[in-house]
Amino acid sequence: MLRAGLKFFRRLLCATILLALIVCGAEVVVRTYEVVQGKSVCSPSNSVGAVDPTGLSIPSWTVHHELKPLSAAKVPGLDLGSHVDIRTNSTGLRGPEVTIPKPDNVYRIILLGDETIFSPEIPESEHCIRLLHDLLQTQSHLAVEIINAGLPGACPLTEYLLFKQRLLALQPDLVLVHYDWSDVADDQQMRRRAQCSKEGTPLCCPHPSLIGARRLTQPIDKLRQQFRLIDWGLWATSQEWKRTLAEQSANTRDSNDNHYAWLRDEQLEGNIIVQQSFRPISDLAQLIPNNHFQLAVITSPKPWQVSARCSSGKGTRLGHGVSKNAYFPSRAPFVSLANYVIGRRLQYADASLTLTSGEDPDSNFLQSAPRWSPVGHRRVAEFLASFLMERVPGPWNRPSFEYSKPEVSRVSPASTPVQWASGQRANR
Repeated sequence: MLRAGLKFFRRLLCATILLALIVCGAEVVVRTYEVVQGKSVCSPSNSVGAVDPTGLSIPSWTVHHELKPLSAAKVPGLDLGSHVDIRTNSTGLRGPEVTIPKPDNVYRIILLGDETIFSPEIPESEHCIRLLHDLLQTQSHLAVEIINAGLPGACPLTEYLLFKQRLLALQPDLVLVHYDWSDVADDQQMRRRAQCSKEGTPLCCPHPSLIGARRLTQPIDKLRQQFRLIDWGLWATSQEWKRTLAEQSANTRDSNDNHYAWLRDEQLEGNIIVQQSFRPISDLAQLIPNNHFQLAVITSPKPWQVSARCSSGKGTRLGHGVSKNAYFPSRAPFVSLANYVIGRRLQYADASLTLTSGEDPDSNFLQSAPRWSPVGHRRVAEFLASFLMERVPGPWNRPSFEYSKPEVSRVSPASTPVQWASGQRANR
């Protein structure tokens, strides 16, 4: 009896030691992988079509989050079949260093936006900013400089804060704001944390991890901090749980759960959440008189506003809370934005007709991410070049280049949307 007990104990001890060695070996493998790859196995960049696949976002006290300055990352270009090199300058923006103060012979444009403008899957040589620069430069008597101020996960509220607190020092001549239809949900999230003046103007938006950060008092938190394998396992489990919840949310019509359910609404003028997301555009316009720049608002459709097949790569739509075959053809969002922008006497350019027309509009978007493809970047660049040359005073139309009296687009408050295409106003 005693021998049998000792034999069982010996086997149990051997099994325990073997299991411990396997766990330790797995821990070493995970840590080695992180060192070699230069990133955490729990990074959200592992998700297909992630908002920020670069992993360069860090918390901010003033603009919620920002990009690490003077940093670099490689992003898998699944559609292009190669990696894309991303670099940030000392200002924390994608692209080369910006000269301060601005040289006298430079006309500087800042393009504000979110991950659509940042476009981490597209190399700089094929980005609409580079293509737009080349198109404008051939018609300009000054050196044209376009700065990519796209920030993954941003919205007009945080873009306003970023511009007012940091980018005004770059002395822009023209500011282009790209309004993305994910901005409605992003604004809801950011506005809860924003600190505003009595008039409602945003003052700052600190990241929640920087305010009253939860101390690691729970044993599980200490274990996750010390053992990468445990952290990875719990992260993978949470990702699966989030995927299940995302499937449920993507198929509901409740706008509180589905961030794009409101796109079905045909009467958006009274939608407080949508109109509230537009408000930072007015805040930006308030900065014009004292800072002498021009402001224009541009927009474009999300893939699910183009067709039910657009950006339908594995996990792409679900990763952004959209069901597999979702399609939102309503023109009401574009009409509502046009009425808001033009009602405040600002220039407005709607690229939706450009990106939804043609024999294969789906080719304007990536399959692995809900962002413009190289073809889409080229079409957007051509559209914006035509819009700017025809409607915005600048060095590309020297006779009408007047800072003090910018030309204003006007439309009647009709029920049809407006788009500037090749300098002409098109209704549909």
